[in-house]
Amino acid sequence: MSMTDTEAMTALIDQFNQSSAQVMDVKTTTFELHLNKQAETAQMTATQPHQAVVDTSASLPTPTSETPAQSEGTTVTAPLVGVAYLAADPKQAPFVQVGDHVKAGETLCVIEAMKMINEVPSPVSGTVKEVLIKNATMVEFDEPLFAIEETTV
Repeated sequence: MSMTDTEAMTALIDQFNQSSAQVMDVKTTTFELHLNKQAETAQMTATQPHQAVVDTSASLPTPTSETPAQSEGTTVTAPLVGVAYLAADPKQAPFVQVGDHVKAGETLCVIEAMKMINEVPSPVSGTVKEVLIKNATMVEFDEPLFAIEETTV
């Protein structure tokens, strides 16, 4: 493994540790990397000359009482893996904020995956009770993004 491969792997591990993603797999012609924050025991196993399994469970933050509680109502989850953005542009206001009333189909955020921008629409009409992600963070499939209290009209 070259120094460039080692630097690339270290950068990927650092980015993974800072993201909300729980599992990540990376394959190149020179190495294969599997990262899993959900594994119960830390392990590093070389399964092939250029393949390693690394578990980062030791770096997981411990749950605290400050962790936002899931609100009753509808939880909007990520339809795909990617980077979630709360606004269309860094200089613009977010699509929605806590307390905003949204209509079914209204864009809540966008997720960039493979250089494609995907809108995440609200499945219901209601009031945004919680924004469960930070802007420009990596999200996984089915990760909770927003809590919306439905309103009947």
